[in-house]
Amino acid sequence: MNDRLMELAWQARCPSMGEKLVLLACAYHATNGSQVRIDPQVWAGRLGMSIGRVEAAISALHRAGLVDARRWEDSGCWSARVLLGGKK
Repeated sequence: MNDRLMELAWQARCPSMGEKLVLLACAYHATNGSQVRIDPQVWAGRLGMSIGRVEAAISALHRAGLVDARRWEDSGCWSARVLLGGKK
């Protein structure tokens, strides 16, 4: 866990609580500074959200420029980089 990244995630403005929760989870699970692998099925259970809501939150965070995310069609998982605090 990157404490600075978590602090920046808490400070980031998100339109919904679901997006904030997913952003915080991304920051918490980030490795190599800012990279994270997201399995929506696993995260849905952990976050108390539906799979569709997790995926919608990832897409919204991507559009907002808070994460750079790509969905892998073969597995349904996402690769993402958290883009807070200049982590590009």
